[in-house]
Amino acid sequence: MTELPAGSALDRSDWLLLLLDKAALEAQGPEELDPVRIQKGLFLLSQRGPARGLYDFRAYDWGPFSSAIYADLASLTQRGYLSEESMLGRTWSTYVVTARGHERAAATATRVGDGATAWLRQTRE
Repeated sequence: MTELPAGSALDRSDWLLLLLDKAALEAQGPEELDPVRIQKGLFLLSQRGPARGLYDFRAYDWGPFSSAIYADLASLTQRGYLSEESMLGRTWSTYVVTARGHERAAATATRVGDGATAWLRQTRE
């Protein structure tokens, strides 16, 4: 299991990765999430959840939007924690957690504790 450095603060991308990792959350539902679900989940986490203020959002066509989430998704993909899956006939992609990403998300789940993971699980489902 990949451990986060002792005493290190969680990066907002750790919360994003954990939201995307169905297995680390022991959640139901699809393996991958589309961009609208990711934006809405992180909006709720940033506004009402255990990690408030992670992202700044503005109103957009499909709900709250933060361009910083796309930068974090690209970074997580580049570092091998996520796989970007193109959707046939769509202009957007979904994101799937890789084995390396799961190790990091599982370490994050341990660090944030049962209450935060339960909150994320409920939000993801």
